[in-house]
Amino acid sequence: MSDNYCINSAADLNKPSIKIKNTVISVVPWAIVGALLWAGIFVKPTVAIEEVIKPAIETRDKIYGVHLVDNDNIWLCGNYGKILKSNDGGRSWIIQQSNTEHHLQDIAAWDANTAIAVGNEGVLLTTTDGGDTWAEMDVPKTGVADKLLRVHTYSGGEAWAVGEYGKILHSDDYGKTWTQKRENEDVILNDIIKLDNDTVIAVGEFGRILISMDNGQNWAEVETQTDNASSLMALDFKDELEGVAVGLDGLILRTFDGGMSWQQSTQQDYEMHEHLMDVVWDNSRKGWVVVGNKGVWLTADESFSSIEAGSFDKVDLSWHTEVESTEQGYFTVGANVGLYDPESKIFTKTGNKLVR
Repeated sequence: MSDNYCINSAADLNKPSIKIKNTVISVVPWAIVGALLWAGIFVKPTVAIEEVIKPAIETRDKIYGVHLVDNDNIWLCGNYGKILKSNDGGRSWIIQQSNTEHHLQDIAAWDANTAIAVGNEGVLLTTTDGGDTWAEMDVPKTGVADKLLRVHTYSGGEAWAVGEYGKILHSDDYGKTWTQKRENEDVILNDIIKLDNDTVIAVGEFGRILISMDNGQNWAEVETQTDNASSLMALDFKDELEGVAVGLDGLILRTFDGGMSWQQSTQQDYEMHEHLMDVVWDNSRKGWVVVGNKGVWLTADESFSSIEAGSFDKVDLSWHTEVESTEQGYFTVGANVGLYDPESKIFTKTGNKLVR
């Protein structure tokens, strides 16, 4: 009797704990549901999203034109109406609203506030407030081939632009109005320059060189002493007499009489066969600098007696369409944008910093 009594008594003692356990198990699901319901009503979820800031110049961008107003103020233009400006020598960039989707081929400025950009479909934009606003100007068009490829600005609000169909445009009021200075012709003109006098020279397809001695009223074609009929892409002068024009297949022409006659520099002098897209006279270093396809560059002294050629980057063989000379080196644009230091031979890409 005593043993059975003890067993029954122990079972009776465990009954309260079993009841408590069962009660807890039955309550927990409801507690979880209640907590979730409370959280759904009273807790407002927050999501922390890290802002992704696009670089000023993206990988897909092509920057065709550059103009250095001074060592701080630089303007760039490129595909799909892209315009950028730097106020700190290219360390950071401001993306400006051009209000066009047309590719912009070139940009030039009179000062840090007043500039002009040209591009496909004859688009021509001007700004007078440093690029905060850009306005499209009316220019003569054919409706067939109207791409404008180069523009240059000169003192007193003068500007010259060239492009498809042999078009030569002129403005003397900071780009507000334009007149066509030559009849249309089935030839592409790639660059134009005005000398200090009334001489204006344009270059283009098939080695074509046109010259005007009366500020664009009349034009004459200049014969060149060359066996290379490759297109000329750009030209520049160091004074009113001596100039250089460059083009496809490594073509380099020189003049010593203000553009009245041109002679070809032999490729044996520089062993360059890549397309050359731009040339500038670097007055501070007293020499010429040329850029072109596959990242090539070429520098020459004043008389072209000492010539050096190379590539900005032996791995990234990007093409470049324009170059400008700065105190730090040579600023180039094209498939990428960068600064080349001729002393260290180092090319540094830029454009990854964005101001706004």
